Amino acid sequence: MTISDMESEAHELFVAYLENELSSSERETFERKLNEDSQFEAEFLEFKNIYIILENRLSPQRASVLETIKQSNSNFNYKSSKVTSEKTEKKVIKFKPWKYGVAASILLAIGIFIFNNFSKPTYSDFATQETISLTVRSDGNETTKNAEVAFNSAEYAKALIYFNELLKVEPNNLQLQYYKSVVLVELSEYDEADSLLKKIQENNSVYASKAKWISALSYLKQKRYKEAKEVANSITSRDPEYQKAQKLLSKL
Repeated sequence: MTISDMESEAHELFVAYLENELSSSERETFERKLNEDSQFEAEFLEFKNIYIILENRLSPQRASVLETIKQSNSNFNYKSSKVTSEKTEKKVIKFKPWKYGVAASILLAIGIFIFNNFSKPTYSDFATQETISLTVRSDGNETTKNAEVAFNSAEYAKALIYFNELLKVEPNNLQLQYYKSVVLVELSEYDEADSLLKKIQENNSVYASKAKWISALSYLKQKRYKEAKEVANSITSRDPEYQKAQKLLSKL
């Protein structure tokens, strides 16, 4: 790998961090490196300073960022999104000469990041709001009722509290574990969700294949497309989620 390739890879990582697209574990690793590697920290802070300037001005037209790079000149001119009568107002970002290349590199990293994900399926394309009926089989337990209401109302933070309370009493209840995993994915608590989903998949029950599907969606939400594809491929034609998995695979 050349120095240029390494810089490009680092810049894409910087963009992913600034765009809040890293998983919690990836963010922890990144921030630990910032604390331990002074050179890495210096490079990131320099990148961030220029990124913020560009991000503030380019946010209305981020999808055309690569075209912006092509049109940039020594003053780093670009067309603003504000149009007055028949003329397009121009803004000028003034950088020291040595920063032009860095700015273009940042724009390129943003562009690669955007275009790599532009045509990919999204979590919202496949996630459906499931309605649960926990109280049908319960003895009128108040916590069970609260969990059902919170889940069905998409109040996932509340639902998580109730599911945790219920699982203290029934730690091996696969139904409760499954609904808790759905809540965790909705709350972007990926590490705990992925761990719980793997545990559910180890059991030979109706929730095993359902857990595979939610696991695929969890990876999709994290933009971990390779893992999402692997899990979706593990859903067989005997599973109720097979058609949904095939549709997801066609998009990936």
